[in-house]
Amino acid sequence: MKRQSGFTLLELIVTMAVLAILAGIAIPGFTAWLPNYRLRSAALDVFSNFQQAKVLAVRANRDHRVEFNQPANDQYQIKDCGAGTCSDGDENVVKIVDLDNYGNPGEVSFGGGNATINVPGSGAVPGGGVSYGSNIVTFNPRGMVNAGYVYLQNTRGTAYAMGTESSGLIKMRKWGGGAWKD
Repeated sequence: MKRQSGFTLLELIVTMAVLAILAGIAIPGFTAWLPNYRLRSAALDVFSNFQQAKVLAVRANRDHRVEFNQPANDQYQIKDCGAGTCSDGDENVVKIVDLDNYGNPGEVSFGGGNATINVPGSGAVPGGGVSYGSNIVTFNPRGMVNAGYVYLQNTRGTAYAMGTESSGLIKMRKWGGGAWKD
């Protein structure tokens, strides 16, 4: 008599039932965690893009800027000012970032979320989520920059603020319910 190896139908059904129960427990936790993960990812990318614009400005010895010229569309751009001043039409787009790429459209957007106070020294949390004059951050060849903050929020009201000081220092903070935390 030849011995057969494999699973019986009963073993397969029990295994599938256990997996279904585990998935039923894990999925609600995962879906609660996902929007905050996407927001943090977008915030880290803004922070990194500030760093990139600063490094490019120093390396190329000319102004580079991050333009939040489309907060209503949840987009921003990194631009190389070229030989000009970025206001003479001589700029080149280095990168375009669309916040809709961080989940469903509108899940991550510009805004202060549930924040009730501003980041200290940045003025009030702006309605459009950008406190920079003309919604533009310009890094000069020495790495210096105009001061301000960009606020990102998700549909759950969680918020991050990424900003710069005039010294060129770039910071990222998260709203903690009563204060901004580094």
